[in-house]
Amino acid sequence: PKRKLPPTRDETMMETLHELKMLREEMAALRQDMRRMKGNMGVDGGMDGDTHSHAEGGITGMVHRRQRQREFDKVGADVEKWAEKILFEEDGEKDGWSEIICQKYLRKKYNPNNTIRCYIKYMKDSRGDGASLSDEDEYPCMKVYATIDAPLEDVCAYLSEENHLPDYNDLVVKHRDVEEISPHSKITWGQTPKILFIQPRDFVTYCHHRWLRDGTQVVVNQAVDDHPDVPLDGKDSGCRAHALRGANFISRDPDDPNKTRFALCAHASPGGVPAWAVKTAVNALVPIEPFKLFHKIDKYCQNFTPSIPTQRTEMVADTLTGRSSRPAGLSQLGYACFWPNGGGMKEGVLAHHHPQHNGPPPSEENASMSEQQHQENDSSTDEQQQVQANAIVDEHEGTDLDTM
Repeated sequence: PKRKLPPTRDETMMETLHELKMLREEMAALRQDMRRMKGNMGVDGGMDGDTHSHAEGGITGMVHRRQRQREFDKVGADVEKWAEKILFEEDGEKDGWSEIICQKYLRKKYNPNNTIRCYIKYMKDSRGDGASLSDEDEYPCMKVYATIDAPLEDVCAYLSEENHLPDYNDLVVKHRDVEEISPHSKITWGQTPKILFIQPRDFVTYCHHRWLRDGTQVVVNQAVDDHPDVPLDGKDSGCRAHALRGANFISRDPDDPNKTRFALCAHASPGGVPAWAVKTAVNALVPIEPFKLFHKIDKYCQNFTPSIPTQRTEMVADTLTGRSSRPAGLSQLGYACFWPNGGGMKEGVLAHHHPQHNGPPPSEENASMSEQQHQENDSSTDEQQQVQANAIVDEHEGTDLDTM
């Protein structure tokens, strides 16, 4: 896999200018709040106690929200970095991954052309600084590579619509947004049905999305241990499980622009289930569920016609707002997050160099091993960036930061 290159001077400048633009927007919102507060002043120009408290609360609340957004954006960046390593750097048995083959009796239906490949590995809580220090158990982490026979624009539009969730994901039966952190991120609640002998579980999950420079949509998630709006003893709560970490990279197939490549990783803890029972459930479900999921996504995306056709040029470059209007989001195990009207941040700040999103090509030895496993299973059952940078510079030229 290719190494990430350090940011160039122009890219560093664009990142700095983007931060200034965000600061300017925040200051404008603060000025609006102050105008509303002045409107509540008395004839003598002073504020009563309630209004003064509201003013302090408004400023403090804005600072708190911005700080909270930055903290969660850092979580999103950490998860994306973690997922890139798992999906595009680690490979095969040497890194502890075992390939899972679709069940023989379902293979012709769900994976007839071998366009879906699935791997699994057990690992401890992957949340970095957010991991539970007292939890020494290992939980299943799955990664899947799939090709969808539909253009990227149609796949993204289809998955962004909440009403399509039941078409492809029958492992989320209830869901709702809990808190909007920013236009590109939110905290969600989701519930799974009874799966085999595992009773229904509920999940509280932070979800974040953005767009890479090449048009790839990246959706990442990390479990939230608790949230005041979804207490463990609430009316909707069941046994709390955790979608510890996960990511979805949805990109245009470089070999066929009318197809889409999907790379997914998901690390989850079912909560309160013994290790032997977890492995029993995983061994029964993993040879079926990921293949069924992508088979359904492929099937429905092929027959999907967006209500408003998306121009492909929008998938490469958008306006200079820093956010994309492209629809985004999807549902996976334990969570559902949708941004049908867009809002995701656009890359163009830091360089992002990644291998093709279908994973590294297998060596002859690995290909031979994979074929043998199939048989055994059968028998056993840069100019544009400069223009953008100059445009942002022109926008901020002569601007006094104290007046932003």
